[in-house]
Amino acid sequence: MLKPSVLIIDPDVALQEILSEILQNRFRIFVSNSIADAKAAMQGADPDLVFIELQLPNENAIKYLEQIKRSKGNSQIIVITDNATVENAVIALRHGAFDFLKKPFEFEEIARIVEKFFSITKHREADYDIYSCIIEESRTFELQTNFALVSTFMSEIMHIISRFSGFDKKTMLTIRLSLYEMLVNAMEHGNLEIDYEMKKNLLEKVVDYQRFLEERTQQEPYRGRKVLVSYHYNTKSISFTITDEGKGFDVNKVPNPHSTENIENLSGRGIFISRVNMTRVTYNDKGNSVTLYKELSPPRS
Repeated sequence: MLKPSVLIIDPDVALQEILSEILQNRFRIFVSNSIADAKAAMQGADPDLVFIELQLPNENAIKYLEQIKRSKGNSQIIVITDNATVENAVIALRHGAFDFLKKPFEFEEIARIVEKFFSITKHREADYDIYSCIIEESRTFELQTNFALVSTFMSEIMHIISRFSGFDKKTMLTIRLSLYEMLVNAMEHGNLEIDYEMKKNLLEKVVDYQRFLEERTQQEPYRGRKVLVSYHYNTKSISFTITDEGKGFDVNKVPNPHSTENIENLSGRGIFISRVNMTRVTYNDKGNSVTLYKELSPPRS
C-alpha cells in the first residue's frame, strides 16, 4: 500500500531534514521553502499531511491554509511557529489546522501528532439513506482503559455518526479531533491519574512512555477502570459525554482559548483544542466528566 504523503513548508533546511528523518518510515516526503515551491513539488497531488511555518517571508500561511482546506478537504495541516501565542493558534485552528507545533519541538510531539493523524483519518465513508432519516438517537459505550482501542473506537463512532444528516467534512473533522483528545485525556489523565507535570517528568525519564502507560493500567488502583462515552444526536446538535473513574481535577484551571498566554504555558492541549473546535465544552463539578456540544448546520434543501 502506498504511504501517505507529507508536505513540509519551511525555509529552515535543518528543520526540513529533521522532520523528514522522523517521518520517512511512515510517509512519502515532500519539502519546500515556500508556498509557491510547495505547489510545484506536489504537482497537483493532494498531500495527506502538511507541516507549514506560520511566519513565512512575504507569504500568508493562513490564507494558504484556507485555500488548501477548500480545495483539498482531506489534507490535515500542522502549523509551525517559534513565537506562537494562543491567539495565533486559535486563528490557525479556526481556519482548519489539525494541530500546532512550537519550535523547538521534541520528538514526542511529532510522534503524538503522527499517531493522532493515523487514528483520526482511519475512518470509512458510507452513505445510508435510512440513517439520514433518524431525527434523534442516543448510545452509551463502556471502554476499558486501553489506548490500543482508541483508534478502533474512533473509526467506529465516526462511521456511525457520519451516516446522520447535518454532518459536513469540517464538522466531522472538528468532532474527530475533539473526541479523540478528550478520550485520551480520560484514560491518561483521568483513570491513570497522570497530571501534566508528572507526564512532563516521565517523558524526560522514561524511555518507552507507551509501555509505562500499559503497565500502569494493570496496577492498583487503576486496574479495571472504565471510560463511559455517550452521545445524543438530534437534527440540530450532537453532544458527547465522556466520564472516567479518576479523582477529577479543578475545573477552574481549564484553559481559555481566548487567553493571550503563550502556548508553552498551556498544559491542557486536548481541552484547548476541544474548546476551539466545539460549540461548548462543560465539566461536572468533580472534573471527571466532560460534555462536548456541537451545533449542526441545517440540512440543505
